[in-house]
Amino acid sequence: MEVRLNVDDDFLRNIQDTIGGPVKAADVLRDALTLLNWAVAEAASGRVVLSATNTGKDLHRLVMPTLSKIETRARQSVEA
Repeated sequence: MEVRLNVDDDFLRNIQDTIGGPVKAADVLRDALTLLNWAVAEAASGRVVLSATNTGKDLHRLVMPTLSKIETRARQSVEA
């Protein structure tokens, strides 16, 4: 499957600045899909995706429509 994507120049520059070097839009897409694939697998397993400081404090939960849909489906199958 071929995927075509327009990435905003400022968005890509911000990522490059954060990484500290050039990054191709195709690499950003590959990494994003890899992360999404992992998050979907975690949600399908009944887990949540969190970020935390390096000491394990200040937890933030990753929330996105796709993960919410998976969580809802998982709850419905448990209730059935």
